Amino acid sequence: MKRPFLPSVLCIVIVVFVAFAQTAGTDDAIFNDFLKWLGGQPPNSRPMDLIRPYREEMLRKGVPPGEADRRMDLISGLVFRRPEGVKLLWNKVYAAKNPIFVETPTALLVSAIEGRRQGKALDVGMGQGRNSIFLALAGWDVTGFDPADEGIRIAEESARKAGVKIHTVVARDDEFDYGNDRWDLIVVTYVRLLTEADAERLWKALKPGGIVVYENARIRGQ
Repeated sequence: MKRPFLPSVLCIVIVVFVAFAQTAGTDDAIFNDFLKWLGGQPPNSRPMDLIRPYREEMLRKGVPPGEADRRMDLISGLVFRRPEGVKLLWNKVYAAKNPIFVETPTALLVSAIEGRRQGKALDVGMGQGRNSIFLALAGWDVTGFDPADEGIRIAEESARKAGVKIHTVVARDDEFDYGNDRWDLIVVTYVRLLTEADAERLWKALKPGGIVVYENARIRGQ
């Protein structure tokens, strides 16, 4: 029995796969070029002020405006998702002399732990450690992690100045072992929007009677 359409279908599949691979490779090259450029930029406490000037750099090199806009859309999405982008960007932000982040704990966290017995707390995406240090001062056994080693360094230095001990880990969210029935409190503030899979992992990591304190906001331009 003849199958006259099989070669044509196979050809279409191969063409689509090659086109996809070429597009993915081009996007990787664009993003890698941006990371090389970003690595040479001075620290800046405002993330978007680190990203936006790259458009002018592309225009200076002869990239057409429309293509520059397309590349900026690509870069603006990848830099907050890809590990190498997240680490480099936030290290630049944390290394700035005048960070935009407040040093006091979030009001939601302060209210949430009022009257609760101290235990083991996890600070997800701890940044410069404002919530971790607050919890440690309140008697909690605190562990915090963040992919930006500069943020961790600042958190550790601030903890020493405050006279408290915190446990810190340089790690991405997908690298950190949350464990099961491990934490009395998990703090997730201004990191990212949670998925159903994130929520399930957090609940599994909580001890019976533990709580998750989650706070976030969409930031225009990010």
